Amino acid sequence: MKRNLLKVTVVLILSIAFVSQNACKSSSSNTTTAVCDTSAAVLFSATVKPIMDGKCATSGCHDANGAGGYALNTYAGVKACVNSGRFMGSMNQVSGSGYSYMPKGANKLDQCDINKIQKWVNAGALNN
Repeated sequence: MKRNLLKVTVVLILSIAFVSQNACKSSSSNTTTAVCDTSAAVLFSATVKPIMDGKCATSGCHDANGAGGYALNTYAGVKACVNSGRFMGSMNQVSGSGYSYMPKGANKLDQCDINKIQKWVNAGALNN
């Protein structure tokens, strides 16, 4: 009887250990991490403009009517905002920075998009 109880206990412990180990492996192997590749050139037309069109130059925001003084639907409008010094500060939503957080009333832009825009700004904010 003691021998059977010992066998059952060993099998139970090994089963729990096996299940626990495999559960950890499967949960970590199924997790995918998005990679933000900023190694390629960041162009206004291919990278920045689509982000502006989708997140900033929307109806009632920074569209052709230029809410807040900036129309971000054109290169000229984006460049004017960059030149004002407010562009990256607003997007980064740094606490205590004195900038209006953008997009207003919404979550901060995806950090990868911000990194790409920052790279474009650092390269001179060219109309390319």
